[in-house]
This record gives sequence, C-alpha cells and structure tokens, in this order.
Amino acid sequence: MYAGYVILVLVLFLGTTIFQITISVLNYKNRFQTLPESVSDVYEEKKYKNWLSYFMDNFKFQTLQSVLNTIFILILLVTGFFPFIYGLTNELTSSVEVMTLLFVFVYFLLSFITESFFSYYQLFTIEEKYGFNKTTKKTFFLDKLKGFLLSIILGGGLLYLICILFASVGFMFYLYVYLILSTITVLINLLYVKLFVPIFNKLKPLEEGPLKEEIMSFAKSVGYEINKISVIDASKRSSKLNAYFTGFGKMKQIVLYDTLIEKMTVEEIVAVLAHEIGHNKHKHIISGLIQSLVVLAGYVFALYFILNIEGFYLAFGFDQIFLGFGLILFLLLLSPLEVLLGFLFNSISRVHEYQADLYSAKHYSGKAMVSALKNIARNNFSNLTPHPTYVKLTYSHPPIPDRIKAIEAIYPRVVENAEIEDNA
Repeated sequence: MYAGYVILVLVLFLGTTIFQITISVLNYKNRFQTLPESVSDVYEEKKYKNWLSYFMDNFKFQTLQSVLNTIFILILLVTGFFPFIYGLTNELTSSVEVMTLLFVFVYFLLSFITESFFSYYQLFTIEEKYGFNKTTKKTFFLDKLKGFLLSIILGGGLLYLICILFASVGFMFYLYVYLILSTITVLINLLYVKLFVPIFNKLKPLEEGPLKEEIMSFAKSVGYEINKISVIDASKRSSKLNAYFTGFGKMKQIVLYDTLIEKMTVEEIVAVLAHEIGHNKHKHIISGLIQSLVVLAGYVFALYFILNIEGFYLAFGFDQIFLGFGLILFLLLLSPLEVLLGFLFNSISRVHEYQADLYSAKHYSGKAMVSALKNIARNNFSNLTPHPTYVKLTYSHPPIPDRIKAIEAIYPRVVENAEIEDNA
C-alpha cells in the first residue's frame, strides 16, 4: 500500500546521485581539451601533467565516495535501521524531545564517522601527494573534535527548540522555523569571522608596509572605507590561495589568506582585494543574503511537504509521523531541490563574479587582475577546461579562462580611458 512512497524516495535519491555522477563523468572526459589561448601559459608541461593526475585522482575518489555514501544511506533506509533506532530511543525515554535528539544524534554520529574517514583520506593521501596538504594529523583530529562539539551544542540546541515548536504551535511551526533560521543566517553573515573562524584559525591585522599602503591608497581612490583587513593562517592547513569578504555595514571585513600574501605580488593582491570591494560596491553581499533567505523559504516548504505526509513514515516502518525521521528524510531529499536551485543561483553568482572582476580591471588594473587569476589557477590546480554543462550546474564562479577573456575584452578600453583621463 505504501510501496509508492518508498519508490518515490529511492527514485529521487538515486536519480540525483546518478545525475551528479553522470555530469561529473562528462566533465572528466573533457580534461584533454586544448587549453584556451588566454591560459596557455598557466601550466608548464610538467605541472600540467601533475594537474591531470590530480584531477583524475580526485574524480575517482569523489565518485567512489558518492557511490559508497549512496549505498550506506540505502542500507539504512531499506533494512529497517531507522525504525529500530526509533524503538530503542522510545524505550530509553518518554520525552519526545529527548527521543528525537537521540535518534538524530545516532544518524549524525554515523555520518560524522564516515565523512571523517573520507576527509582523512582526501587530505593525507591525495592532497598530500600533490603538495597541498599542510595539516598535521593533530590539527585534523582537533578540527574534527571542535566541529563535532559545535554541531552538538549549536545543532542540538536548535533541534531541541524545533522539537518544542513542532509539538506546541501547529501550522505556525513552519513560520517560526523560517524566522529562526533566517535570523541565524543573518547572524552568521555578520559574525562568522568574529565568532567561528577563531575557533579553528588565527587572525591578525594586516601589517604596515607597501601592501597595506597600496590597499589604503586604492580604497581611498574609489571611496571605500576599509573597516578591517585580516590575515588568516590558512597555511597551517593548505598551500592553496584565497581571499573573501564577509559581513556588511560596519561589520564588513576582508580576509586574506597568508598563502595569498606569500605567493602574489602587491599588485596582484590589490587586484584581488579590488575584486572583493567590487562585490561590496555592487551590493552582492546583500543580494546573496536575500538569495539565501529565498532558498531557505524553499527548504521550509519542502520540510512542510515531508512532515505532513504520513505515508512516508508508514512506508519505512514507523507507526506515525516522527519529526526525527522527517528531518533526516528531508536532508536526503534536498539533493533534487539543490540541483534545481543550484542551477539558478550559481548562474547569478557567476554574473556577480564577472562584475567584481570587471570592477577590479576598471578601477585598479586589468593586467594585475588577469595575472592574479592565473596565479590562483596555477597554485590551486584549477581545471581550465571544465565541461560547459558541468559549469552551468555546479560552478558558482566562472572558469578562469572565461573570466580572463571577459577582462581582456574590456582591458583595451580601460587603458584607453585611463590615457584620456591622464591627458585631460
């Protein structure tokens, strides 16, 4: 009678996994494409062969990981594991809230163990092999312990509140959940660097010197007030380069990886910084936050759908709707929704990246921005020939060849405009 619900869940879950593996295979087959002329100088022949090897190793590992994760979830779903844990927790306590917490904790613990195993292999085998990993085993296990405790404290507290609301406020539960999660989203955007980053990394102000002088000079020239520039000790974990912008208003902050400062010229770093300022000037932080709240609304609607169909629970061996299993089922069925939303919002994100690149090229230096992108690609082993379909579905940033092509298309005009202004 309820077999249709089982089939629906399995089709959505398996179908999404198969789809994701299929487009990954498509991207993998594209690896031997000729490098675009704009990035033909990024890799020397030896380093290009290393990149190919790195790319292939990652593809094989990630595909295996996806298959094993899928098998693991299917075993839990079809063997009656979840009703079994439900029965055990029901015997341990008469409190629905505590029972839900224990039930979800068992699933979280199993997922945490399997994810930690994969992360360990990724870091200490693949990333280590190609010289990217700088994480010690002590740091790895400390990071995992900190992440585990944060999840238990913050996630457990949030789940307990959701349990209480689910049992007491009826249909308003979904509005309350949305408001709570929206508030958390805003607070994370504001306080992420101040509260959470220091748990794992050390932050220090950018030192006085030529780099800071050039940054302050550029910021002044475009009328941008810099509240804080921090340097994060990313080199304790990886040799890869990055920088990011967080917060808004008086809470805005720019964070530079110490690896970025170590491996880039002053002009390249300022170009990257100008890119981040471009995001702020174009209000991308605010629009990104709005997008997150829209996506959150879609997730809450999906949660409403899952928590109100009793057939889902009866089909998998439960005798009634149970919030704990509903939340796990919700997480499993997010994948199809994430594919659809990812296609839409990744396309918006790529447009924003182009805008930030062009802001840097126009207001600072197109040449320096192109050089910085090539430097990032070289040091991070970026894929310079991704398949267009894979890009559309999964890339939040355009491929670096496309970004360079867009900059070079306007760079002559930037130079021309600068010469006109100088002559004037």
